[in-house]
Amino acid sequence: MISETGKPSVNTTVPHPNIIEMHMLDLYKFFPTMTFSSCAMRVFYYPFTKVTILQQQQKEKEKLYKNITDAFAKIYRRQGVNGLFRGVTFRAFGQTLSSLTYVSTYEVVRELTSHPFIAGFTASCTASFINCPFDVVNQYVILLSKQASSQQEVQILKSLQPLRYPKEIRHGGRWILESSVIKDVGNRHGLKGFWRALPLLMINNGLHSALWWSSFEFVSGILANMYPEKSRVLRNTASGVISGFGVAIITNGLSITTTRAQVSQTSIQVAAMNLYRDEGLLTFLTKGLRPRLIQNILFSFLATLVYDSVKQFSLKEEYKSQVTW
Repeated sequence: MISETGKPSVNTTVPHPNIIEMHMLDLYKFFPTMTFSSCAMRVFYYPFTKVTILQQQQKEKEKLYKNITDAFAKIYRRQGVNGLFRGVTFRAFGQTLSSLTYVSTYEVVRELTSHPFIAGFTASCTASFINCPFDVVNQYVILLSKQASSQQEVQILKSLQPLRYPKEIRHGGRWILESSVIKDVGNRHGLKGFWRALPLLMINNGLHSALWWSSFEFVSGILANMYPEKSRVLRNTASGVISGFGVAIITNGLSITTTRAQVSQTSIQVAAMNLYRDEGLLTFLTKGLRPRLIQNILFSFLATLVYDSVKQFSLKEEYKSQVTW
């Protein structure tokens, strides 16, 4: 399209009133701000991630924790605040790196296909490949850094994963345990040990992401029609929380199987069969669900709030008048 001055005109019409696409953003603002925000967000909710992994790993007949409150209380009482955040640096680095890949892939595919399900699935599969090694190492760190209060707890922890280290390594300084786990997993299983259960991880995370984005756009569209006068950020945050709640329930069984397969270094089929045989179908679907719901709702709330805020900050000048907040 040519303007009256003879120069190509730029189409600044927003294609969807509730969606801000990549071409509408100043990327020099967007990526640095997104990196910092993503890292801060991962650190903030890390304790919930840690408790979720611990509860998913424990067996029904050999419980380390009765519930989420008991888990937080025991970890804090024995190890203090440091215990709640042990391993956060390594995990946050991996997740921040993968989240930038995720955001870039999602926005590009979403703009090309106009389909949130395809974009969400593709983005998550790409990010999962990058994050998988960090995930595997961090799950070992969470189990190995836990302080047992009795000989029974020591035996339970030993049954959950195969690695053995002396106390000075398990409770040593930063990166000591992580570097030891990386060395051991590499020596025992080679590179494939760091990408254990990757197909299931991609299916689990891809399905989670695809369903989340699809339901998010569906719910946010309904809320935009019902409450057009309300803040866009408020509507989107509410949509994110609703989507996070539903998707966490649907994908919980896949999440448990993935975690078990990665830590036990067994195949996906063996991990699923052992989980079903030892703990039954109901536990298979609901184990660790409460902390995962809290984690997912909290993450959805923060992710939507942060993502919308970063997009608002990074929006190009020519689009600012067309987007309401």
